[in-house]
Amino acid sequence: MIRYRGLATTYGEVWYDEELPEPCDVDVALYRQRTAPVAGARAMPMLSLVVDLALGEDEIMEGFGKDCRYKVRRADSRDGLVMEFIDDPERRLDEFRVFYDAFAAEKGLNPCYYEWLVAACAARRLVLTCATKDGEPLVWHALLVAQDSAWLQYTGSCFRNRDNAYRAVVGRANRWLHWQEMLRFRALGLARYDWGGLFEDESTPERAGINRFKKEFGGTAVRRYDCVRPLTVKGRVWLPLREAWQRRHAVQAACAGLFQRKLSTERAG
Repeated sequence: MIRYRGLATTYGEVWYDEELPEPCDVDVALYRQRTAPVAGARAMPMLSLVVDLALGEDEIMEGFGKDCRYKVRRADSRDGLVMEFIDDPERRLDEFRVFYDAFAAEKGLNPCYYEWLVAACAARRLVLTCATKDGEPLVWHALLVAQDSAWLQYTGSCFRNRDNAYRAVVGRANRWLHWQEMLRFRALGLARYDWGGLFEDESTPERAGINRFKKEFGGTAVRRYDCVRPLTVKGRVWLPLREAWQRRHAVQAACAGLFQRKLSTERAG
């Protein structure tokens, strides 16, 4: 179980079809990526993409798109990349956070949830990977390992103030790092590489682009459920308050986005 403290409650998180340990000293149970909803819990269906690591290496790569295969092989043979696979990442968390948060700021994304990373690391569920060239980090990934699966939680690449050739190398390095992770997890006996979700709504270019990138690697779409169940009085009181705050925040973010788009249109006009 991954145990961490939120604003007002303590969460206990289990993945796939794991069960909570007994006793379980947490206020809210989070069941991630269950094959079926948990009785008595609020369930949210999620779509993800999973690559079967039980296949042979050649068969896995044959599932990649032609352009993806070319970029992975070129990166492997010509780009001089080095992979770091960090399965005890406590001393590298700050390094990852600085890199990822810079990427997130560049892309307008939220920074990483550092408390979760610390908790996942303490539970020995977190793996960090990095692709470097000439000692310079190009790409970082953070993955959670549970049961027979590796789940992609974060991926970050930095392109600031770089030319097209550099950006092309980073793009190949990102694909190459995913491939190297698949090989390493397969060698460790894991059965699935989970891409951490797919957008069912591809109405924005960003969402469509993310889905398109993941689908370059083949895999099978699967539907699972994220479930939330309060275990204490504090948890039962806090969850409705948290959900109300999240709805308000989502409305504010949507209004801010509309304002920015309107401002951009007016400036362009």
